[in-house]
Amino acid sequence: MSFRVSFADRQKSTRTSGVGGTADFVDFADAGSLPLPPVEAAAEPPVDFGPVAATATTALTQTTTATTGTRTVSATSTTTVSATYLPSWVATLKTAAIKSDVTAAVADGTITYAELVKVFSNVASALTSSKTTLSATQFADLKTLVADLSVGVTTSSYLIAVANSLVNGSKANATWTGGAATAVTLGNLASGSSVTQVNQLIGKWLLGTDLPSSKVSMSGVSTFSVSYSTVSKPLFATSGPTMGSVNQGYLGDCYLLAGLAEVADQNSSLIKSMFVDNGNGTWGVRFYVNGTATWVTVNSALANGGNVFNYGGSDIWASLAEKAYAQLQASGVVTGNVYNYGNSWSTIGNGGAPEYALAQITGATQITDFSARNGVWTCNVYNSSMSRVSYATGISNASVLATLVARINAGDDVVLSSYTNAKDASGKTTLVAGHAMSVYGYNAATGLLQIRNPWGTASGQTWATTFEVSLSTLLAAGDVISVDNAKSGKTVTTATAALVSGTTSTLKAFTDAAETAFDTASDTLASADDTTSATFDATATLFAQSMAAMTGDDGTTANLVASLAAASALQLVSPAA
Repeated sequence: MSFRVSFADRQKSTRTSGVGGTADFVDFADAGSLPLPPVEAAAEPPVDFGPVAATATTALTQTTTATTGTRTVSATSTTTVSATYLPSWVATLKTAAIKSDVTAAVADGTITYAELVKVFSNVASALTSSKTTLSATQFADLKTLVADLSVGVTTSSYLIAVANSLVNGSKANATWTGGAATAVTLGNLASGSSVTQVNQLIGKWLLGTDLPSSKVSMSGVSTFSVSYSTVSKPLFATSGPTMGSVNQGYLGDCYLLAGLAEVADQNSSLIKSMFVDNGNGTWGVRFYVNGTATWVTVNSALANGGNVFNYGGSDIWASLAEKAYAQLQASGVVTGNVYNYGNSWSTIGNGGAPEYALAQITGATQITDFSARNGVWTCNVYNSSMSRVSYATGISNASVLATLVARINAGDDVVLSSYTNAKDASGKTTLVAGHAMSVYGYNAATGLLQIRNPWGTASGQTWATTFEVSLSTLLAAGDVISVDNAKSGKTVTTATAALVSGTTSTLKAFTDAAETAFDTASDTLASADDTTSATFDATATLFAQSMAAMTGDDGTTANLVASLAAASALQLVSPAA
């Protein structure tokens, strides 16, 4: 059953926009009851950013076992096809030009991006030359091609997905935007489709030319327009994807960018796997919608040359992911919010739910929310479709801290949804109400969580890009902490959620034994103060969870025990002061 909560009122702050004067940038949409609490930036940083850019990565491939002609293609090996061999389905194609292009494409056993583009582009060229519409025979041949892209040949999962959307239809095909202020009707491919429609479908799915709307509307901000220009920086810097590529601009999409920064830091290989480099200034970008891989294609054209929304410094991956997320909304809004402008920055720029974004970036099978309420933590667990599958309450601060440390150490991704404002000793802003931030680590020496603001860095900034905060502060503020299971694969069931809550006799027994052992160790220290005792208590709780996991048989025992060993050794050698 889906969990639904109401939005808080948006908080306002004044900032210089870079798109024309000063504007009140409002944070929270007052949108009534929604599945999860969307978060967006309360006080966006000044937009005087440098340009951004584009380039590389690898494609996933898939093959299936299928008997074609006299040969069987193995699902576990790459197919090598001689120049004289053709899968049997190629012979069924009726249009000579399509059959010729497909024959050339499958000759080496692999259909590439360039070969697939050639097939479709030549169909469009033929329609232009003949001044005709798509015939029933041409349409049938394209459907045969798409149906058999993994039969007797190897084709990447990205190409299979976008070719299927192009030929067999998609909700995203309802309209074409192409970077204009308003969208126009497009429609699914069919017999009788015009050459304009064919070219726009090719542009949408293979060339990345269906750019988000140039008109941008955000609650509390005057509507403004953007234009597009091509950038030429690499997809990834030489160091690969890092948090430093995420610098939120004039758009309320912190819920997305905080997740991208967190995943880049914790699981950079996941960010790399999101992109397929087509070699022509376009990329396939993958998100997981309801647990299913969903692809869009983007080109290197960015709004205002990359100077208005996310700006990525020396590379472009985060800016492309942001644009791809806007284009993804053409298939239906998946931000966790109600704003629906279709393929538009406006759809993603009015706030959203970090839980949705984490699942869509990583493909995590579960998202766990720890929500502060009345001095204790409540745990809500959601599946990849954002339906709640588990609930527990009355969870102690020590239990949540131990869980967060274990999950961070295991490589899972953690995002904070802040509902309070705070400044550090130097007067720089740290916590921001209505804003999502990355939780990228835990400082065992201080006992504090390490936070990164997706606003990133900018000249003259008034905020701290990174800072530390205690879990007790977040508990008192009523904040929410979202954790995925992207790396550990950890799943939380009702039973294990109950164990975490500390209400079962099994957990109590393990906790008592652990506390006795650690108290004995603590007594050997010359000056064990309250902070040291709390550290040992948290480690004892982690020990209890590890032991409880052994009885739960949920496949996470090894991760928890490993985390216990690391935490115990570190704290015994250098306890918090």
